[in-house]
Amino acid sequence: MIFKELSIMNFRSFENVTLELTNRNIIFGLNDIGKTNLLAAIRFLLDSKFRNNGLVDSDFYNKDITKEINITLKINIADDEENDDNKKIYTMMRGAITSEAEEVFIQLKSVYDGESLIGRPNLFWGVDIGNLEAIPSNQSFFDLDKYFNVVYIDSSIKLEDVFKKYSRELFKGESSINEDEREELNTHIKNLNASVGQLNTIKAFENELIEEYKKFKDDKNFKVSIRSEVELSNIHSKLKPYILDDKLENYPTSGDGRKKILAYTLFTLENRRLEDKKINIFLIEELENHLHRSMEIALSYQIFTDEIFKYLFMTTHSSLLISQMDDVNLIKLFKGNKVTGKSYTYTVPESYKTLKQKLNQNLAEAVFADVVLLVEGPSEKILFERILKEKCERYESFGGYILEVDGINFIEYYKVLIALGIKVIVKTDNDLKKVKGKDYCNLLGVNRCQRLIECTEKNNIKIDPSLYESDLDYVIEKKRYIYSKLPVTISRLKRNKVYLSKVDLENDLFEVIPQIMDDLAKRNNSSKCGVDYLQSAKLINMIKLSTSLDDNAINRIYKDERFECVKALVDLCCR
Repeated sequence: MIFKELSIMNFRSFENVTLELTNRNIIFGLNDIGKTNLLAAIRFLLDSKFRNNGLVDSDFYNKDITKEINITLKINIADDEENDDNKKIYTMMRGAITSEAEEVFIQLKSVYDGESLIGRPNLFWGVDIGNLEAIPSNQSFFDLDKYFNVVYIDSSIKLEDVFKKYSRELFKGESSINEDEREELNTHIKNLNASVGQLNTIKAFENELIEEYKKFKDDKNFKVSIRSEVELSNIHSKLKPYILDDKLENYPTSGDGRKKILAYTLFTLENRRLEDKKINIFLIEELENHLHRSMEIALSYQIFTDEIFKYLFMTTHSSLLISQMDDVNLIKLFKGNKVTGKSYTYTVPESYKTLKQKLNQNLAEAVFADVVLLVEGPSEKILFERILKEKCERYESFGGYILEVDGINFIEYYKVLIALGIKVIVKTDNDLKKVKGKDYCNLLGVNRCQRLIECTEKNNIKIDPSLYESDLDYVIEKKRYIYSKLPVTISRLKRNKVYLSKVDLENDLFEVIPQIMDDLAKRNNSSKCGVDYLQSAKLINMIKLSTSLDDNAINRIYKDERFECVKALVDLCCR
């Protein structure tokens, strides 16, 4: 069973939106963009308790109660006939489905009733979206409610409420406590109640009540008895979770983080018991609230490895919480004239499994931005952040972000971000790569850019192998030559916000501020030229250079065509 698509019409903030799905879906976007409303749409469709409240006028888009609400979920069931959840779907929809069916639809429709001031949900299902049939129901309980179990966890979750519900289940049914335990507990409870009733404080209070009562009514036979009424049937309400510290001294759970983690634990423990009978669907809202980063990372491991979360819809603002994601659908919501969304199914490439942590962490930070500048490494980021401090210091608060790929292929980030509707700018070096044993080079940098915009790669270029290996100036001139011979390609790349260096960061920078770079080398007692000095210790020396730049130097860099990428970021974020 695979979730494939969710369509929402005329519901809350959604006029008409269709989102591609998979079984684990991560939803993000600005505050008040509609993430909670998206979860509410799924709850109305699949959660009987939530659905029973009906739909009020504010549930209709722009409160336009003349239009019908329509929420439709498409599910693929062709993946595995022996899949237990597929079997549940077949059993659930018997009569409305054939054995050849590859996908099914579940749909909610609701029209506002002006007399009752509410919209009653009507549910339909079938294999033909144009000819669905009504789902059998008993009053407000539909047949699908026997098979779907929606577990909603919001950011305001309280351990006490979750534990109270769970502890009640512990003692549900006669078999929860064996006969010997029951007899022993009843004896202890009876003795406890008797002991409480005999306390001096209780007896004294009884006498005070009697004397005070007689002031209202002189009744010589009036007596009162205060008794403890702890019973086996209500003992669950007296339970409270404690945590043992390393000294084995127990104390009530206190910190919000521990309370939330324990509450989540109870949710998963409770619903594991339902897996054989129902399809668990977890709807989780901003799980990260009040959690330390280590707890967020721990939860990320659990969520994306534990099979109980195989059907998941989660909203979040935390990059840490999705740091372990794999085989997930990223959904980003946008608001223009109306709320729309884009989605992308993300799987960690096999070649990056060992770098999953790094790839995911970088990507997880970037997906929350509106504009991302992809750069080679930390040197570019340090320089560009220095320029942005003068040109648009608050660029990140306006939705901008600089991401250094640092050994990861640009395309791994580019294709995800572009698919999610995020504006992407690229700045990369004009690298060459000599083909082993041959007299030509691959245009590595040019073709890296060509692949990003899905254009044909350029042919190799002839070189003198001996000069290529021994003469750095020869290589640099070859790079400049290549750049000069591809004006149409360079222009096309720029139109797509992909900026190729003429050589590399340091050589391009030297073309703009040669004296400043040479002076920096001299001040640090180096006999090297400015370019060689920067490249000898890239990170440290770029920090030194960046901190020494004055307004005039920054303006020269900012206005130079070699560094248009920074201006593009400012134009998209700060204008």
